[in-house]
Amino acid sequence: MSRYKNFKLVLFCTAQNMAELTEDELDTQLKFFEKYCGCDKVYLEPYRDGYTIPEPQLELLIRAFRNRGVEVSGALTTTCNNLSDGDREKYRMSGTYCFTNKQMREHLVKTVEYTAAHFDEFILDDWFFTMCSCDECRDAKGTRSWEEYRLALMEEIGELVVKSAKAVNPKCRVIIKYPNWSEAYQESGYNPAAQRHIFDQIYTGTETRDTANTDQHLPRYMSYSLTRLLENYAPGRNGGTWFDPYGCNPIEIFSEQGYLSAFARPKELTLFCWGSLYNNRVVTPLGLQLDQIDAFLDKAGAPVGTVCYLPPNAQGEDHLEDFLGMAGVPLELSPDFPENAKSVFLTAQAHRDAGIMQKLTKFVADGGRAVVTSGFVIEALSQTNGKTGRPGIEEMTSIRYRGRRFRTREFRGGGIGGGGGELAKHEMSFPLLEHRNNTTWTLAKAVAGEENYPILLSDHYGKGELITLVVPDEYGYIYSLPPAALEAIRGQFTGVPYSLRGPGQCSIFAYDNDVFAVYAYIGGLVSGTYGLRVNGRAESLESLSQPGMKLSPAPSGGFGMGFGGGAVTTDFNFFMLQPGDLNFYKINWSAERDTPEQEFQAMSAPH
Repeated sequence: MSRYKNFKLVLFCTAQNMAELTEDELDTQLKFFEKYCGCDKVYLEPYRDGYTIPEPQLELLIRAFRNRGVEVSGALTTTCNNLSDGDREKYRMSGTYCFTNKQMREHLVKTVEYTAAHFDEFILDDWFFTMCSCDECRDAKGTRSWEEYRLALMEEIGELVVKSAKAVNPKCRVIIKYPNWSEAYQESGYNPAAQRHIFDQIYTGTETRDTANTDQHLPRYMSYSLTRLLENYAPGRNGGTWFDPYGCNPIEIFSEQGYLSAFARPKELTLFCWGSLYNNRVVTPLGLQLDQIDAFLDKAGAPVGTVCYLPPNAQGEDHLEDFLGMAGVPLELSPDFPENAKSVFLTAQAHRDAGIMQKLTKFVADGGRAVVTSGFVIEALSQTNGKTGRPGIEEMTSIRYRGRRFRTREFRGGGIGGGGGELAKHEMSFPLLEHRNNTTWTLAKAVAGEENYPILLSDHYGKGELITLVVPDEYGYIYSLPPAALEAIRGQFTGVPYSLRGPGQCSIFAYDNDVFAVYAYIGGLVSGTYGLRVNGRAESLESLSQPGMKLSPAPSGGFGMGFGGGAVTTDFNFFMLQPGDLNFYKINWSAERDTPEQEFQAMSAPH
């Protein structure tokens, strides 16, 4: 019987891990995993890096797991040693195939057939890509870009893999696991938009590791956001998440990968890999925390957030959405523009969609709220009417960019007064977006000497509103923005009816039944008090992690009037919010949740 109700706990077993394992050794090691984290299923790999588990050993392993009530599926890593003298001239990272080469294709087919003959399901590890630029590849590429060639090549190879597997075993289901480096997929041939139609299922790599000390630059929120993005590529067919212990220091970073993966509601949590995790201390606390998350997910609905539109094969402002997610903005990543949503978030990546300006203009004019980044605006401004023949973003805002930049660590509110300034921990560099007063309004400012420059701007267009967020060049400093500046930014993302109050490096994971999780990250946390601002009248926040505990509205005002004098908000303070703790809540609304719509009242001066 599974330890968890909302997901399966899966162990990945590499060929080398299991090559000489006896049944007694397997039994001993399995008991370790069952004690500390559970083991509902294994992905058992018969081939990796040129080594194939002999059939008798493979059959022993399959039988031993199944006799102990563990579900068994296969796995395959598409790497190999040099197959001919000519392969020495190819640069194949970690042994990835040159998929252009006939001999290597034939070798791949043999490993696929061997795997499919023993399993009704197998998963491809995330080495199913190419970066080979040998003579064969350059000749085959011709005048195409590497992106164009590799996308077409890997679509062809994907069809070859699935066809070869089903020829041996018509019942065999093939799963493609996508790596964590989503911003670079297209450069190496990964293409969820096309491959979701080829493979039976897809899978999500959620290995964020230690962001500051690894080459991949992956904010930890990505363990959640990429799972949601791939789920929206193939609804119901994103099989699960996969993370490992490498580069996870302190060990809580390993656990955080699991927490955020689970918050995204995957079907499976896969731990890579058996050999690296057996008797590893990173495993020992994981089950305790996953038990709590599993109990919370019993009460939670479907994940929600402001939709961040990331078209397939896009690049630009890489992972900015994840840095904002770690600063407390709940997001729902999607490869499709949300025409029927009330709000949307666009980064520079949205310009991969050639029709984005028409979509944005209509969305806002019809009453939607769009939050766009400075990178999006600067790219849109470069696409002048003369170049595109279509109305540009100049139709919606007075913002212009003339190449000027500024540095500061002082910030304050918008409007005529703007309130007192607050200092960030670090000085940051921003693009200076000029705008025309009263046409475009400033919601938050940065101060440099006797001048101030906008970091958050508002334009009303048609029935809706365009919000521009000016982003620092150093995305990792977003967490260091003062709480007041972060609260102004969070308040513009209206995909959920509440927003976080307080400093950065804390995330909200929202669900569609007014249930949410709050998680403050380990390491580098800015000290301060956290809270929640609810849009509307709320009676209390009910703790789902501490039964019987309810938080009442903050005594400093309780129900407060929002910017503009019409919207009612309710503030709550979180007590004893510690990094690494799991905190779960439900909003209990008042009988009169919303304020009746008021008639417009002109006000040009105090009276």
